[in-house]
Amino acid sequence: MKGLARPLALALIAGAGGQAALAAGGHHAVDDAGILEPGECELETWGTRAQGGERLLHGGGACRVGPIELGAAAEYARDHGASATAYGLEAKWAREVAEGFSLGLVVAPAWQARTRPRYQGAALVGLATWEPRDDLALHLNLGRDFAHRGRDENRFGVAAEWTPRQGWSLLAERYRAEATHFVRAGVRWAAGRNWSVDLSRAQRLSGPAPSNWTLGLTLGLGVD
Repeated sequence: MKGLARPLALALIAGAGGQAALAAGGHHAVDDAGILEPGECELETWGTRAQGGERLLHGGGACRVGPIELGAAAEYARDHGASATAYGLEAKWAREVAEGFSLGLVVAPAWQARTRPRYQGAALVGLATWEPRDDLALHLNLGRDFAHRGRDENRFGVAAEWTPRQGWSLLAERYRAEATHFVRAGVRWAAGRNWSVDLSRAQRLSGPAPSNWTLGLTLGLGVD
């Protein structure tokens, strides 16, 4: 279980982030500079299967509280008979500073169950989103993972999201997580008014973490 502890906690704080109408969010590593509307909440879950057999299940939710979005999530990972559970919180602020351009900030601490110490660390990430067209959004993340009793790591990522037709989005991102460089391609289907389905493939470029497939579901609450 010790071998899963730090990667699982890092995955939890790396995956934190809500979704807006045109936003990375969900299980994607690169977050958008957008938050839920006042009075809105969302629930999300996803499952990941990594090359080599490791499996991860995520469940979480977030709500808009005043000027920020507050979220909580848990993840359970299993690999060759060993298992681990991690928990995380997130506070996210974002606002549009110019037409089509937004900035934001995320703070996300994480804890590990059945280990000592339970507190594993926190992420601090700056966000930027530029929407040059109604159907296209570009995202940039820069930040750092602060590990408790471990080595801190820089975090970065870029992503593009294109909506070629109503209800369908294509996403691509290049990022660093778990000391590994990845590229990811994915598709999102807005299957209903308040819910969507995501499928993506993250391919390892270099580093210790494996490539993986992820399938996710997001449900919006309080959406008009």
